[in-house]
Amino acid sequence: MKNFLKQNSLAVGLILMFLYTWTIDLSNSSVLPFEVPFPIYITLGWGFIFVSLLMTWLTLGKDEMAKLFKRFFLWRVGWKWFLAALLLEPFCIFAGVYLNAALTRTPPDFSKVMAYQIFGASASPLIFFPVFFLFDLITNGEEMGWRGYVLPRLQAKYNALTASLILGVVWAFWHLPKYVTHFDATAFGWFVLHCVAFAVIQTWLYNNTKGSLLVVAVSHAISNAVGVFMPMASTVSSENMGSYIFYVLFEVLIAIVVTVTAGAKNLSRTEERQMQE
Repeated sequence: MKNFLKQNSLAVGLILMFLYTWTIDLSNSSVLPFEVPFPIYITLGWGFIFVSLLMTWLTLGKDEMAKLFKRFFLWRVGWKWFLAALLLEPFCIFAGVYLNAALTRTPPDFSKVMAYQIFGASASPLIFFPVFFLFDLITNGEEMGWRGYVLPRLQAKYNALTASLILGVVWAFWHLPKYVTHFDATAFGWFVLHCVAFAVIQTWLYNNTKGSLLVVAVSHAISNAVGVFMPMASTVSSENMGSYIFYVLFEVLIAIVVTVTAGAKNLSRTEERQMQE
């Protein structure tokens, strides 16, 4: 059994991640005939952590499992990487929203942003933005799965760019339950492009910080936190689609610049890509 799991660690890991998280997500989307309690629902992101640690322990042993977990606390990577993690996604979001506003000559409408649906119409960004950011950073364990477990195994077979493109498509497909009740092919197509471009950026951050899950988790959390306070299309609504399209195009531009400057092999000029057989 151990040999089978080790030889098929990528496939088995992905199946278990999808099984755990999709069951929770689909149940709360009214697709399955039951709804999980909120305390279990917030572990949706932790499913990636549970599966990644379990599969690493079963296939590589407890020492490698401990090393993987410690990557969440790898913070001595240089301030510029945290700065990049904190600024790149907000830049793309703000640039997308205000470029769309300039081209359409329509001021951004902040009255229906997702944050107000979550926290109420009186939610203050100054108060709820840091709350949402920290909550997402703590509860969203996706980066343990995508960058900590899946990416190193893909990079053992492919160069960093190809591995990122594959992971981006898988990452987008994982979000399908959020579209299941109101699927829009065009909107989902742009979302796939977002995941692919963002995956390249995340790989660049991950490889250059020698596998810091903290840096990529910060990048992911700041993207989600800024996104809910800005007027952009979401999986729930196609309003402000123009802003979302420009946001994705800015991500694609950064992904291209990163690839050209850092190189497709490692997406880094100084570090080897993180690999796990």
